[in-house]
Amino acid sequence: MKIVSVIVPVFKGNSYIPKIIHMLEENWETVNQVEKIEVNAVFVNDYPEKTLEIEGRKGKIAWSIIENEQNFGIHYSRVRGYLNSKGDYILFLDQDDEISPVYLREQIKALKDYDAVICNGKNYSNLIYRGVSELKKVVDESNYKKGFNQIVAPGQVLLRRDAIPSEWAEQILGNNGANDYLLWMMMFWRRRRMRVQDKVLYWHLISDTNTSGNWDEMNRSVIEMAERMKGLGYLTDEETDAIKKTRHFTENKRVISSELYEQEKKYKLMLDLWMTLRERGISVENFLSKKGMKRIVVYGGGIFGRHLCRELKESGIEVVCIMDRNKDVIVEGLETVEPGRAIEAADAIVVTPFMQYTQIKEQLKEIYSCRLVSIEEVLSNADCKLEEE
Repeated sequence: MKIVSVIVPVFKGNSYIPKIIHMLEENWETVNQVEKIEVNAVFVNDYPEKTLEIEGRKGKIAWSIIENEQNFGIHYSRVRGYLNSKGDYILFLDQDDEISPVYLREQIKALKDYDAVICNGKNYSNLIYRGVSELKKVVDESNYKKGFNQIVAPGQVLLRRDAIPSEWAEQILGNNGANDYLLWMMMFWRRRRMRVQDKVLYWHLISDTNTSGNWDEMNRSVIEMAERMKGLGYLTDEETDAIKKTRHFTENKRVISSELYEQEKKYKLMLDLWMTLRERGISVENFLSKKGMKRIVVYGGGIFGRHLCRELKESGIEVVCIMDRNKDVIVEGLETVEPGRAIEAADAIVVTPFMQYTQIKEQLKEIYSCRLVSIEEVLSNADCKLEEE
C-alpha cells in the first residue's frame, strides 16, 4: 500500500491541528475510493515553549509529533519532519493552509510517472495561475534562475519521496522563506521531472501567523539560496548576481514619508482586492461564516469599517457594535464602544485599520477573549471555494 506523508511545521499553531486532521481525513476518504492509500501526518513543533498536543484517537489517518529543542525555523522543521516520515509521496503544508477534499486523489492521478506535480490554487482570493502562459512558466527552469519562484507555496506540490534531492536536507538555510525555492532549484539541478495541472486544489491563507509578508527576511533567504546553489555549481556568478538584483530591501530605503507611502500602497491593494471580490459576486461573509464568526465587532469606524458593516447588513453575520477610540463615530446606527469597555458576546473582533493591526491586537488580546482578525485576512481569504467532487 502506498503512503502519503504530510509534513506540517507548527509555530504557536495548536488551534490549527484539528482542521488539518479533518482535511486529511476527507482526502483519505476520496483517494481510497480509487486506490488504497495510507495517509499520515508529521507535526513538527517549532515553538518549544509550549508542547504540542493532539486530542482524540487516530482513525483514518495516523499522526506523529516531533518537538524541536529550540526554534530552528521552517527549513529545519520541514527537513526533520521529512526525515522522520515514511511516505512514498511527500506533501509539505503550512499550518494555516487548506486543501480540497480531492487534493490527494487528483494530485496522485496527475503525477503519473513524473517526480512532482503542481496544482493551481487561490492566493489573495485570486487564481494563482490565470492562463496557459502562466501555467507554462511553472516548469520553465529559466524563470527560477532569473529570481522568480513560480510556486506560491509547497502545499501546491505533491512530491515523490525518492525525487527530493539529498542536498536539500543538508543545506539548511539560516534565513526563513526560500527553502521551497531552494528545493525547486535543486530538483531542476538534479533533472527531476515536474508537471503542472490546472485544478484549483490549494488555498494559500493569509494570516498574521505566517511569514509570507516579511519581505526583507524573504529577500535575505533568496540571496542565501542563490549563494548555496552557486556553491554547488548550478548557478553561474552572472545568474547569482541577477537573482540578487531582483531583491529590494525596505530597511535600506531612506524615503521621506516612507510610512505614508507604504500605507497608501497597502490601502490601494486592499481596495482593489475588495472591488475585485465584489465584481466576482463574492462577499466577505463567505470567510467569516466558514470560520464560525457569526457575531462580530468591527474595530474602526473609518472607510473600511463602514464598508464592512454595509456589506454585512443583509447577510447572516451580525455586527454587534463598532469599536473606536472616538466615541462620537456613528456607523449605520450601530452602538459605538470605546476599546476596553465590555461588549456583548462575539465570535471575533475584525480590526479594519490594517497598518496598525499588530499593535491593536496586542492591546485588545489583554482585554477580550474572542478571536482577533484583521480586515486583510478577511479580504485575502474571502474566496474559500476549492475544487471538489
